[in-house]
Amino acid sequence: MTVRRKPYPEVLDRLLTTLVGGVAAEEHPFPPPGSAAPPFRQLLERPPAVDVTAVYGARNGASHLFRKDVDYTLLPDGTAIEWPAEGAEYPDAGTLVEISYVVRAPGVPVTDLHVGSVARTLAESIAVEIAGLYAQLQAVYDSAFVETATGSSLDNVVALLGLERVRGGRPAGEIEFTRASGSPGTITIPAGTRVLTADGNVEYETTETVTLAQGQGTIRVVARDLEANEPLPAGSLTVLAVPIAGIIGVTNPAPTALSAQDETDSELRTRAKTFLHGSERATLGALKEAVARQQITADVAEVVDSEGRRVGRVEITPHVEVLAPELQQRLLTAIEDARPAGVHVTLQGAVAPKKVDLELRLTTVTGLLEQDLRAAQRAARKAIGDYFARLPAREGGSVTKLVGLVLGVSGIEDVRIVSATVDGGNVLDAASGVLAIDGFPTVLGELQLADPNLPTLVTVLVAYPKADPPSAPPDRAAIQAGLTAAITYLNDLNASEPTAPDPRRVISYGKLLRVVPLPDRPAESLESFDTASTPPPLPDETSTGPYRVQFVFALGSGLSQILSVSGNQYELTPFERLALAAVEVQEQGA
Repeated sequence: MTVRRKPYPEVLDRLLTTLVGGVAAEEHPFPPPGSAAPPFRQLLERPPAVDVTAVYGARNGASHLFRKDVDYTLLPDGTAIEWPAEGAEYPDAGTLVEISYVVRAPGVPVTDLHVGSVARTLAESIAVEIAGLYAQLQAVYDSAFVETATGSSLDNVVALLGLERVRGGRPAGEIEFTRASGSPGTITIPAGTRVLTADGNVEYETTETVTLAQGQGTIRVVARDLEANEPLPAGSLTVLAVPIAGIIGVTNPAPTALSAQDETDSELRTRAKTFLHGSERATLGALKEAVARQQITADVAEVVDSEGRRVGRVEITPHVEVLAPELQQRLLTAIEDARPAGVHVTLQGAVAPKKVDLELRLTTVTGLLEQDLRAAQRAARKAIGDYFARLPAREGGSVTKLVGLVLGVSGIEDVRIVSATVDGGNVLDAASGVLAIDGFPTVLGELQLADPNLPTLVTVLVAYPKADPPSAPPDRAAIQAGLTAAITYLNDLNASEPTAPDPRRVISYGKLLRVVPLPDRPAESLESFDTASTPPPLPDETSTGPYRVQFVFALGSGLSQILSVSGNQYELTPFERLALAAVEVQEQGA
């Protein structure tokens, strides 16, 4: 039932119409049954009518007095009123209109309705009281709905959803959402979006709905803690409880602080209306979300018998290397909160995801500074890492999406996926544009990015023994010349796409020792080793005598790989370029 508050003029009009023997508030549905288009006719129940005193109804959800001879007219024979096709304001479809009209009555006991008369004064007094009751009834009706309830009434309504008004004294702060590079269109972030810390122990919710416009990279919105936790430092809230398409990152750029203000009616109303978004309970989806909020993926499978009937059991298999006791307890607690009543949920042993190793070749803008090139590589690594973190378990990868994410990084003009392997096997299907990793859980493994504009820096450390009399130190200039020649040879060798595995592009510790001249051993070139019909033996850490040699490869991403003993090796990514950073010769213990 819908309640329409009747104002004082309407109540008074109905009383006066009744006093003179007329028909007050005769109800008619709008539009009339069987009428598809205007003009609309509504037949009166007690014709013929002498005059229509008032027509009230709902327009735009509010009580409205319709205009005589503009919105409606009384037909000459007094049997109906007509709503014209043009120039009229119509009542809301599906509502009732109340028509008050005067009929020809044989005798009316009350005829003096002028202002100040006894009958008029009594009618006005009664109308005031009745209008007041309608106002109270409207307030009671409104207090039962989230959209119209206020104050304590709103608290009672949202309590049905298990929500409480957030009181002052709890932390609040701004949350910044970042658009994924290359994602088109507008992105709406609804109020009530939940953002968590990395360990999932603290959860905030946004207080209003915001929209990222086309081309807008970031947007900020206020969020508040729903529990009495301590304020958080900047950069703590970094996990979306439910991923939002087009959003690649979230964080709190500044520390949160205690808020002295209670949650307003508007904020609570908005949060209540969006509560069911992402708050699924007692379903497989709820169990999957409960696991995802712990920052891991898992198989959530309903157990059926041989005839395909449900048996009331669900098995959850997490995809982690090791299921630590703390993580296991968090999982069990989250599962219990989302578990359907009467369903037994079993947490199975962990299954380690397989690592997807990628090699990519980047083409960056010519002339960029080194720090900009490194920043572009870091951004590309983050984009690829986020893609695999969001990839559903046992789902194949998209080459197009990966390429699009990398091309969305400022400074990168082109990218090529050189190889993609799992356990040494190729999973790159370039023809179909997919990574064949469906059917088993995966995570991003080793990611190698080759950019000819950003070489991998090689640093050589040579230590010689402290002796009395002092021993001859290695010749730093000779070492630099030998390594420069070797790096030039490797760069020329690696400037093309290999058609088959090429052992020459695998730089072992022994190969590098071969090109380093020491006081008791001359240097030899890498090319002579690679072209020899029978490769000669390579030196090792024992054959260098009292000298200790170490090679450090500093990648464009900032990571380093050290070659210091036999067995250490560095494999070049196709088109990767090396550059000699420094040669350091120092006395041992210095």
